[in-house]
Amino acid sequence: MPLERQIWDLMDNRFIKVTPETPLKEACAILTGHQGPKPGGPGVVVMRANGEYLGVLSINDILRYLNFMYDQALREKENWLDRLMDRCADDSLLSVNDVMTRFDISIRPNQKIIEAVRIMLEEDVDLLPVEDAGKIIGVIYGETILGEIARLVNKNPNY
Repeated sequence: MPLERQIWDLMDNRFIKVTPETPLKEACAILTGHQGPKPGGPGVVVMRANGEYLGVLSINDILRYLNFMYDQALREKENWLDRLMDRCADDSLLSVNDVMTRFDISIRPNQKIIEAVRIMLEEDVDLLPVEDAGKIIGVIYGETILGEIARLVNKNPNY
C-alpha cells in the first residue's frame, strides 16, 4: 500500500533552500526553473543562513499574494500590474519574507506517507520539510505522493 510506506522512501534530499531576504522575483525564477539546475517544484524551504528553518514558499503563496495585490489595487482604483511592478523594481521591496508561509510543521523520515497527506491537507501546503535530529534533511512533495500512487495503480490495475 503506497500510503503505508515511510517518508524516507519518497522524500527528496536535494531540495532547494532560500533565505527570507531572497528577492521574490529570484525565488520565482527558482520555482519556474529559470534559475538553478532544476525547478523548485511546488515550493522551496525557507531557512536563515545559519540553517534555522522558518517555513516554505510555494507557488500557492505567490498566487495568494498576487490575488491580494489585485484586490488591493481594485479597492484603490489602481492598476494592479503597475503596483506589482513598482514593488518588484527594487529587490529590497519584495522578498520571500513578505510572501512565505511561516510554520514549524515538519515530518520525520520514519513517519508514514498517509501522515504527510493529512498534514498537507490540514495546513493547505504542497510540500513538507522532513526533519531529523533538529535539521531539515529533505522535502516530501504532494506531487511525488500522487505520482507514486499513480505508478502503483498503473502497475496493478486491481489495486
